Amino acid sequence: MTGRLLVATTLGITVVVAADSPPPLARLRLILSTTAKTVAVTVDGATLASYRPSLVNPDDVHATHTGRTMQMSNSHAGQSAEATFELVLADVPSSAAVTWHVDADTSAQTRLEVYALADFARPVLVDRFDSAAKAAQFTTRTDSLRLRASVSLPAVAPLVLAHYYPWYALDTWRDPKMADQPLRLYSTDETADVSREIAQALSAGIDVFVSSWREWPAEVADPSERSMRVLLDAARPTRMKVCIYTESFTANAALDWSTAEPATMEKWIADIVDRYGADPAYLRVDGRPVIFIYAATLIQLDDWTTLIARLRASGRNPLLVGDFFESRLIEAFDGQYRYSTVGLAPPDLPDIYQHQSLRARTFGLLQPVDRRRIWVAPVTPGSDDTLLSERGTHQVIDRAGGRLYDLQWSTAIETGADWVIVTSWNEWWENTEIEPSRRYGTAYLDATRTWTSLFKRN
Repeated sequence: MTGRLLVATTLGITVVVAADSPPPLARLRLILSTTAKTVAVTVDGATLASYRPSLVNPDDVHATHTGRTMQMSNSHAGQSAEATFELVLADVPSSAAVTWHVDADTSAQTRLEVYALADFARPVLVDRFDSAAKAAQFTTRTDSLRLRASVSLPAVAPLVLAHYYPWYALDTWRDPKMADQPLRLYSTDETADVSREIAQALSAGIDVFVSSWREWPAEVADPSERSMRVLLDAARPTRMKVCIYTESFTANAALDWSTAEPATMEKWIADIVDRYGADPAYLRVDGRPVIFIYAATLIQLDDWTTLIARLRASGRNPLLVGDFFESRLIEAFDGQYRYSTVGLAPPDLPDIYQHQSLRARTFGLLQPVDRRRIWVAPVTPGSDDTLLSERGTHQVIDRAGGRLYDLQWSTAIETGADWVIVTSWNEWWENTEIEPSRRYGTAYLDATRTWTSLFKRN
């Protein structure tokens, strides 16, 4: 997945980035039939970008939807069962072979049929393999896959976004739980102050502020509504766009930070679209207002599917980006991200990002009529919430002199991010901020400027 090399020098560190180029993609259909209780299929020689089971027979056969292994289970071992998988392979080499590894729980009659699927209406049988062993491997020449199964990935215009928090007054900065302060103190309720924040962010290549938002009871003077209006007013004369991310833990009638109720979330999304979606400063893609859903897994897939269908039936069609990894929620959402991955072990980050990136970007190729999902890669400089004594556990991730931020950015670019989201512009309580501060000066703003330039040139 590499193309030209990009070199970035930020915070005194020189980083060489292998820039992403679109990987060769092939869409296939596998029909797996067996008398075993369980069978797993993996592939070597190419990357399993995404897959989904489209058909299982009989009804008590189950198939996986996520991960890097396609697996089916048969409740009636000894009887024939079948599952069909649509899949996309990435990094398919020319004039070589891919190897299918078929592993059953016991020796059993197993058949694997491989179809090229450039056109869903015209599947082409490429290979058929039979085995009576517990484990077997088969090879398929990639020349036929690249010729008969090649598919392309629709482009997405790059954007750099940053989480923005609208809850600061001038007296907030005197709180002893603040470990750092901005170089210039400000209030997020003052349009002039927010305008200065926007100007700084734009100077560093940030295109969108993604503002924290939750809906308050009718009898409460809604601070989210007030701060959102200030942010939109400040953004409107500029090229900065604004969108919302939902504080989903309070999407319940009691606002008790415990769970998200589907009906409450549906009302929130409808209200966001109705209140802000038509504002010239609100971020829209293909005419659809963009909403980020934090902790999207608090609501089950079936409930998401139902509430999204109701929203669309009412004439509301937001573009929803969900906070999840390796989840079936991708079926309902238009994109995926994670609020932060700063807690992941740095050596694991490239593999995790590549897998999530490929899955999100290619998932829409698995059905005849579907939409291109957007992969939004998070980048975070570090974290330290130890002064928040009310929290039972704390996250302390050292910034390592900027090296962690550089690693997250270089990984996001190398693994093909469609958008990048910075966590955060100004979450001072958790010390993830990149805006100019007394502790770090303009170092992280300057680093962001370098990285956003490289990302948008890639």
